[in-house]
Amino acid sequence: MKAYLKEIKFPSTKHTYILDITGRINEAIKKSGTQIGFVFVNTKHTTLGVILNEIAEPNLLEDFVHHTLKHIPEDKRSTKVNKDYKHPTTDYKHRCQDNPYCNEVDEDYNAAAHIRALTFSHPSLVVPVRDGKLDLGKYQQVALFEFDGRDGKGKNPIRQRTIQVWICPAEEIIEL
Repeated sequence: MKAYLKEIKFPSTKHTYILDITGRINEAIKKSGTQIGFVFVNTKHTTLGVILNEIAEPNLLEDFVHHTLKHIPEDKRSTKVNKDYKHPTTDYKHRCQDNPYCNEVDEDYNAAAHIRALTFSHPSLVVPVRDGKLDLGKYQQVALFEFDGRDGKGKNPIRQRTIQVWICPAEEIIEL
């Protein structure tokens, strides 16, 4: 079976946000020439997830972000917490430097970002392709959900993110 791979790479400089990537995925499907099959959307990061939901409505996106920040408190030591921070905080044990595989000069405390990614998103999604594009419901779009973007201030590096789009053509659809 052949497959096509499109990697979407970008710097993530805002802390928590949702970004619609449906159009970019459909462009990749069109470029591959795939008419039917499946797309696997995969994040290469533990604090960046993918979601399938209603993304076109900005107030709903704001509600999603507010809900995640309200229900999973930020670490009190995080650089995101300042005198104007409006959401709950708590004490976590995690530090990025504790991971033996971490080779960054990252000094932030991002346990909350990991917990939010586990709770409110997925590391990957599978979406069918029909008629040369994603076969989505009326209000569905595919989006990334960032929980740990960095602005590069201090010793915290800007997050360089990668989303993989695996396009897997099929020979035919047999409806039952």
